[in-house]
Amino acid sequence: TDEEAKADLNSNWRPDATTENELVGTVYPTEVEAIVSQKRLILEYAKNQLRPQNMAGPYSSALELWSAPGDSEMDTVQNKIKLVKVDGSTKDLRDGFHVKDVGYNPEIYIGDEKEKGGLRVVRDLEGMPVKPEFDIGS
Repeated sequence: TDEEAKADLNSNWRPDATTENELVGTVYPTEVEAIVSQKRLILEYAKNQLRPQNMAGPYSSALELWSAPGDSEMDTVQNKIKLVKVDGSTKDLRDGFHVKDVGYNPEIYIGDEKEKGGLRVVRDLEGMPVKPEFDIGS
């Protein structure tokens, strides 16, 4: 249909919204709701595309989702922030939540990253760094 063609050309275009910033649901999504609503997609992408050598096969049943504040990759690497475990499923979403109000923009690995993987950090069961904080270049 014409609507589907427009949607393919512009992923922000939604036939049920009059502007791209208009809320489709009746509540603003929380960070946890956004992650939980995309949980299956995130885990499948991790297992099949991002690092299948580390996250597929026997390891896939034990995968967990942990979140960090936006734009905090360097602080995460430097052990400056705590990660927050994201639990739950779509049954935990509020009634007014609508999945069209959130999205998922996956990390893409190229070259050596495909074989060696990308960012890796070690945290305890509470999401705290197991190594001391440090600064890059010191």
